[in-house]
Amino acid sequence: MRLLFVLLAISLYAKVVDKIEIVVNDVPITSYDIEKTTQKLNDRQKAIAYLIEKAILDSAIKKRGIYVDEFDIDKAMQKIAQQNGMSLFNFKTYLLQKGELDTLKAKLKQEIQKQKLISTLNIRVSQKEIEHYYQKNKKLFVLPKYIKTIQYSSNNRDSLLEVIKNPLSNRDDVTIQNIKFEYNKTPPKLYNFLAQNSNFTPIVNIEGKWVSFYIENIGETIQLPYKKVEAIIYQKLISQKTTQALTEFIAKLKAKADIKKISN
Repeated sequence: MRLLFVLLAISLYAKVVDKIEIVVNDVPITSYDIEKTTQKLNDRQKAIAYLIEKAILDSAIKKRGIYVDEFDIDKAMQKIAQQNGMSLFNFKTYLLQKGELDTLKAKLKQEIQKQKLISTLNIRVSQKEIEHYYQKNKKLFVLPKYIKTIQYSSNNRDSLLEVIKNPLSNRDDVTIQNIKFEYNKTPPKLYNFLAQNSNFTPIVNIEGKWVSFYIENIGETIQLPYKKVEAIIYQKLISQKTTQALTEFIAKLKAKADIKKISN
């Protein structure tokens, strides 16, 4: 009798959890979807708004015939793996062991779909816009002439973390080296990374080794010429325009969407 009661209770609970609460362009949103998303966002109304927006985007993606295959997902995973100094196979194995492989693949699929959708919006940034931004925001584009650092590197991330926590500790598998970086002799990405930090930088993977830099001293600042920052400004403006265009695109779709709330 007790077992029968438990099974009945589970059955009734499942029906309540799986109840359709909202339908967006024939795409159902269940109470389970809402509760699960609410747990992540800690706000039921935000969860509902997110799920409605996702359903609208999913409809737009389907309508435009946007398709993401395993090759697209593997390519994105390969990039993440390389940033962490791992092969794609080892990265997948690591995620599989943690039970996170399917979750990441689903997130990447959604992000790639979104990027492919954005590419259909024909967002452009002109040379004139880039030049105008530079002239108006010159103070944003200054860097020190040089940055003196102490580089800590190791094949073992845990050993490197231990030395960062206690720089006086001695680890045989951690190499320490004084390096002076000059802005016109250093890859821009690395130099900007160093310039944005003080004390120890976050640990990064460089050519298969874990590295952190202690910022020892920086030189006087200089104004960067336009050609040095043109690409950076382009990326900034394209990002701003993309956010704006996507917001307006979703608002237009939402205004036309068939959103029905199913009464209890």
